[in-house]
Amino acid sequence: MRPMNKHQIITEIEAFATKHGLAPSTVTGRAVGNSRLYQRMKNDGDCTTEVAARVIRYIRDYDATKQNGAA
Repeated sequence: MRPMNKHQIITEIEAFATKHGLAPSTVTGRAVGNSRLYQRMKNDGDCTTEVAARVIRYIRDYDATKQNGAA
């Protein structure tokens, strides 16, 4: 998978949040234990590549689990 830039990560978080009826801050809170991460990124802040990878992995794993019919 190609590395994503900050804008792409924010877009992924927002799309996932909308799809699952969650607030974006809830997504980052569940993914990495930091509910303020989303707003910090929106306000031109940044995160480490490891944190970004954990957020994207959470989104991908969650969707894969749902597609396979698991809880």
